Amino acid sequence: MHVVFVIPPFDYARSVGNVRRRSRSGVLPPLGVGFLASALGARGHTSALVDAMAEQFNVEETVDAVLAAKPELVGLSIMTLLARDAARDVVDGLRGRQPGLPIVLGGPHVMAAGPQVLEDIAADYAVPGEGEAPLSALVDCLSKGENIANVAGLYYRDATLRAVETPARAHERNLDVFAPPDRRLYKPGLYQALPSLNLGRHVTTVITSRGCPWARCAFCHQGSGCSVPFRRRSPEHVADEVEALVRDWGVRSVVFWDDNFCVMPRWVDRFCGMLDARGLRITWSVLARADTVTPDMLRRMAKSGCYSIQFGFESGVQETLDMIRKGTTLEQYRKAVRWSRDAGLEVRGSFMLGFPGETPEMSLRTIDFACELNADYMLFFAYHVLPGTALEERALAEGRVVAQEGEFNIHMPTYVPYTYPDAETLADMVRRAYRQYYMRPAYAVQALRRLLRRPSLIRNHLVGLVYWAGLALRP
Repeated sequence: MHVVFVIPPFDYARSVGNVRRRSRSGVLPPLGVGFLASALGARGHTSALVDAMAEQFNVEETVDAVLAAKPELVGLSIMTLLARDAARDVVDGLRGRQPGLPIVLGGPHVMAAGPQVLEDIAADYAVPGEGEAPLSALVDCLSKGENIANVAGLYYRDATLRAVETPARAHERNLDVFAPPDRRLYKPGLYQALPSLNLGRHVTTVITSRGCPWARCAFCHQGSGCSVPFRRRSPEHVADEVEALVRDWGVRSVVFWDDNFCVMPRWVDRFCGMLDARGLRITWSVLARADTVTPDMLRRMAKSGCYSIQFGFESGVQETLDMIRKGTTLEQYRKAVRWSRDAGLEVRGSFMLGFPGETPEMSLRTIDFACELNADYMLFFAYHVLPGTALEERALAEGRVVAQEGEFNIHMPTYVPYTYPDAETLADMVRRAYRQYYMRPAYAVQALRRLLRRPSLIRNHLVGLVYWAGLALRP
């Protein structure tokens, strides 16, 4: 059976400040569908991918591309904020052009919405959570004409079009049984990392784990019972994938996309040792929590090619961190940044503004704290209410959801706490954060020192300047 995976349309470039149309900046290969393609390939099925976000297709162009790939089944990956509405439009478009085409939904939105996702979007099936086993079983059943009601871990429509849930499927504890993503799925030259993650053209993403080891943050699906449990591939399995990427695909830089790479210190040490033993002199970057890094770990990672680390700081107000159940302190943030710098790592970070109960004065404290940390790259987002998260009820009781003008932009608000007068005031605060952070003399001095140490970053900084202007200056 031939399955065509679809990443629905979304102008991601606009959300990171790139005002050019048809830009692919910041879009990296979707690893989830790559894992699914590998699983299907092992069962004799074939796959293709229409990545409308990377291609910057609109809905009509997406439907055209999907049908041109001659699918026998279509699988859409849906992220709640980024592509729910676009996914619905794509499904409706496919239904209008090829009514009998089977369509299956997957991705974080399916986990959050439950079986009712099939009432909101007119697909035939949905797979909550990890899809390798249930999707493979579903495709096997459809190709053989067998009863799909026996497939565990699936939502489907019965004869009355009512959404039905089959028995849950146990999570696979040993992630090494899953083959790495099928890289043949990704169109060469289509993906381009942001300047903060781009040390050349030969960069890609790898993920070593599933789930979040913390899984308590109230603003996130991971911390609200809508995610899979944390498990990690063996260091050997990941090193094998990296070696194949270097050997077969010419990859020279890897972005490890785990929610927190810096857990399990022995795992990290073993993995670094394998990179060294195999002579894999790649550059790589990670995401981490500030309360899990140590000076020894950071130095070990840097020795084996890690050059950059990103922390999700979220807020510079301790009361807000406690409210969102982040489990970290401002002092831990200070230490993590200092230790990372001492290890020679580039530091990236992110904050959110406009949490429930956050006043403009609290937002200014967050901006001031961000400036104190003085990371190499800092992002500021507006808080958005994710359905099904622990913070949703409080957010709706203490604020209101508002519509954005034009296409969705993750930096600009869709939620306004009652402590702010309106959405424009909060949007101005986000723009102020970018201006205040990047226009400081201390930041300019730090950036100049980095360029003197690594002149190859000059182009990245010039591109980053364009993005900054798009985020900080445009209305």
